[in-house]
Amino acid sequence: MADTSPAGLRPATGAGRGPAGAGYADTDGLDGVPAPSDGVPTFDGVPAFDGVLSTHDRDLAAASTDFGRHVHRRPSAVLRPAGASDVAAMVRFCRGSGLPVVARGTGHSVDGRALTQGGVVIDMTALAAVREPARDRVVVEAGARWSAVLEVTLAAGTAPPVLPDYLGLSVGGVLAAGGISGASHRHGCLADHVHDLDVVTPSGALVTCSRTEHPALFDAVRGSQGRHGIIARATLALTPAPTAARRYRLPYQELETFLADQQRLAADRRFDHIEGHAAHAQDTGWGFTLSAVAAFDPPAEPDDRALIGDLAHDRAGEQIDTVPYRDFLHRAAPAEARLRANGSWHHPHPRSTLLLPGRHAAALLSGALRDLDPGDLGAGGQPLIYPIPTASILAPNVPRLRDPMTVVLSIPRTAPPDDPAALDRMRHANDALRTAVERAGGSCYPHDPAHFPAGDSYDA
Repeated sequence: MADTSPAGLRPATGAGRGPAGAGYADTDGLDGVPAPSDGVPTFDGVPAFDGVLSTHDRDLAAASTDFGRHVHRRPSAVLRPAGASDVAAMVRFCRGSGLPVVARGTGHSVDGRALTQGGVVIDMTALAAVREPARDRVVVEAGARWSAVLEVTLAAGTAPPVLPDYLGLSVGGVLAAGGISGASHRHGCLADHVHDLDVVTPSGALVTCSRTEHPALFDAVRGSQGRHGIIARATLALTPAPTAARRYRLPYQELETFLADQQRLAADRRFDHIEGHAAHAQDTGWGFTLSAVAAFDPPAEPDDRALIGDLAHDRAGEQIDTVPYRDFLHRAAPAEARLRANGSWHHPHPRSTLLLPGRHAAALLSGALRDLDPGDLGAGGQPLIYPIPTASILAPNVPRLRDPMTVVLSIPRTAPPDDPAALDRMRHANDALRTAVERAGGSCYPHDPAHFPAGDSYDA
């Protein structure tokens, strides 16, 4: 990482956990580091940490791949920090030693962004504390999962205004990507709802930043994939949480009609959550389901006809049900359980998420689905499609298209674990689709690291 930290930054307050410890908690692993002639660092002069620095094979192997399981890079060491001060000390050491260093949350990336060859992986899930929430905010460490955040906030009757669709992601990882979901048409990105952050800059300074204190750093780290520093702690905004969710599943046969109704709902904001899926049937080809959610507190029930009566879906196939709001937020958990049970959770996932300009969305989606082999989606996989008014995206480093509407397309490909030819074919298909989307003015999400030139900097 290039040094983009400004001079004179003050240390973050309350971010560490006391003074440096007397040594490593995992010295057996460090004793096994090969000699320099093997091309592997010996970590001479490494600082003392309160946490654990490991070179055990099991830890290096675990940090060598991510959820995508088609990119593999083996680090030389893994740090499980005891506090943000450990993260800062390791970044300073790696900078002085010329070693690459990368922060890793839950490892749910699919393209190797949380991996490093021969460098150091900082396992941020070791920093997972969630403090007692205040009325409108909660302080969390960056390695906490969103599911853990919700366990604390829902008990107090609150929740973040926008959440990822899958709650097993880490707070820091999502904020570093920006964070978009089916609620983004109303509330923007997750990174738009942060009061302040503790950040370890590329020079190893530990800095508290917000919209008023070091605002350039605050803007730089949200959505830039770690390019400007590692998020160690965040104060998240909270709003009152409803107790129930009315879910509407509305079928469509025509893509253009489906997209028009989706974008209409995104613009008028009548629903709290909007998404959609494409599913393939052998006899009829691709069909579409618009999923919308209205959150509420009984007995004030939503008016179903007022919400969906003017839409052009197939009314004979519509499905409406009501579930506890907590169950709606955890809606991805049953699918995860099924994928773990059948083993495909651990197969290669050459997935692709793209942002399509609204005016070209129908043409791009038609081409993508025409070329998509339904067998490449794996068990239960369906392309995800949903709209976000571009003006709702505020974090400066999250992709902003030159179109009033941004349409999210996520294709969850799953490759057989013993078929490298199939994996290679899927990766080439992803590359071809991304090229077509970018030529039409779209973008990949999160931004490819190449989007941020090496000379990028910010002013404090």
